[in-house]
Amino acid sequence: MLKIGETPQKFWVVGKILETRAAELPDHPILYWSGEKYTYSQLNKSANQVARGFIDNGIQHSDRVAVMMENSPAYIGVWFGLAKLGAIEVPINTAYKGELLAHIINSSAANIVVIDYEFLQSFESILHSCPSITCIVVNSCTEDEAIPANKDGIKYKHLSLIASGKDENIEHDILPEDIACVMFTSGTTGPSKGVIINNAFELSFAVIFNEIVALKPSDITYNFLPFFHIAGKYIFLGTMFVNGRMVLRPRFSANEFWNDIRTFRATVTVAAGGICQMIYSRTPTSQDSNNPLRMIYSVPNPHDILSEFKNRFGVELTEGYGSTEANIVTYTRLNENTPIGAAGRAAPYYDVRVVDEDDKEVKPGVSGEIVVRPKYPNILMEGYFGLPEKSLKTFKNLWFHSGDRGMMDKDGYLFFLDRMKDAIRRRGENISSFEVERIVGKFPGISEVAAVGVPAEIGEEEVKVVVVCQANSSIKHEDLFEHCIREMPYFMVPRFIEFVNDLPRTATQKVKKNELRDLGITNATWDCEEEGFTITRGGSTNRNL
Repeated sequence: MLKIGETPQKFWVVGKILETRAAELPDHPILYWSGEKYTYSQLNKSANQVARGFIDNGIQHSDRVAVMMENSPAYIGVWFGLAKLGAIEVPINTAYKGELLAHIINSSAANIVVIDYEFLQSFESILHSCPSITCIVVNSCTEDEAIPANKDGIKYKHLSLIASGKDENIEHDILPEDIACVMFTSGTTGPSKGVIINNAFELSFAVIFNEIVALKPSDITYNFLPFFHIAGKYIFLGTMFVNGRMVLRPRFSANEFWNDIRTFRATVTVAAGGICQMIYSRTPTSQDSNNPLRMIYSVPNPHDILSEFKNRFGVELTEGYGSTEANIVTYTRLNENTPIGAAGRAAPYYDVRVVDEDDKEVKPGVSGEIVVRPKYPNILMEGYFGLPEKSLKTFKNLWFHSGDRGMMDKDGYLFFLDRMKDAIRRRGENISSFEVERIVGKFPGISEVAAVGVPAEIGEEEVKVVVVCQANSSIKHEDLFEHCIREMPYFMVPRFIEFVNDLPRTATQKVKKNELRDLGITNATWDCEEEGFTITRGGSTNRNL
């Protein structure tokens, strides 16, 4: 078990964690997936084969490799295979397509992409705008999933053929400060930014997660969060740290959740977004408390039903505050009477303050921006990839500026209030209003658009766009909605559309988004769900007649 400030830095290397566990406990079943068990030895050999295959195909230390795959043992092999040779993983949200996908490829300058077969069409549609791509490695599961022949200077290869050689460990000198991952988080005042995560920082997430949930060897974690999110990664890493076991699922299913928990005897899980509200909204049964789950790390806790949730399911909930850039910097402790609504106190590895616009610390009970500073090296992001000026601005006065508004009470408990940044939080996803506005604004006949978040029925927010049409232009809600379906990831598609004559503005002509948020849903707001549309993960819609 790594400990921040105590374990020597040389041990903070992602690829070595799996190698060490495979040497110590080769037959330990670390992973349950699709009815199969996977041991440390199996996963380590798979990662070694991937690493050697990548080396044979010219990938070197510090090369950036984009990965667009669903959760699977194959993804774990790619993740740790890249880590072993010191290449940089660029994980991509599997819902991305079009310009959003091209932006990540071009911003990271990745030459090679590793994808599940189902995403091949999405990539082929953007190749004309991504000149850096020279090779597409496809993870295909059946013989029917044939990959194209090499064309236009781009090579196509099967992952299974690349990763088919020797499975011994490789010898590469990887340092804790070497970049392990560039993870793109939501752009809030512009396009998505790549967070630079070195080896030690990636592992530090798992250390803090384990402390929050008091993870132990007897625990079985239940992980439905994707590996392109940092939480998906730290659940697996944290489970390895204590030699527990992890159940991996491709995504959350409210229908299967409790059945899986009972079947696998899972004891710990992470619930991002409105997951707890979804679980609680299910019809109560006499068996609700008859389950092995002991802990949910909820982001955030469902404060309005917290006591009822705990009593109904017989489970403890804890929460924290953090980000991909800064780690989990505050969290609740089970032995403390945390005020309702607070995200806990500062982790022992960080200084956390609330400051005014001049970066002066405000008094307890006064709101301001949440800023963070680490007490130890390599437990905060290095910056944003390819954006040195943005990185310097974010670390103004040697503090990481979160862009979030919060308040701290006299006892040091932090209350997250809202985002100072212009982002929307929907079902565990951070959505850039900038990206929504840009894509909506491409539709013919639109003059201006403002995207805001409005309260959702089950936690967090829904996306609403307020649209000003060009003179003499007539746009149907349904046509604009279909445009969004074609161009956006499913989670970004606005549920609500409202046409207005003008947008409210300040004296300096900035759009008053606070007014639009406060306005919420009006009689003039078009609701896709009320009109019988369903947004599916595949991006299609079905009209419920």
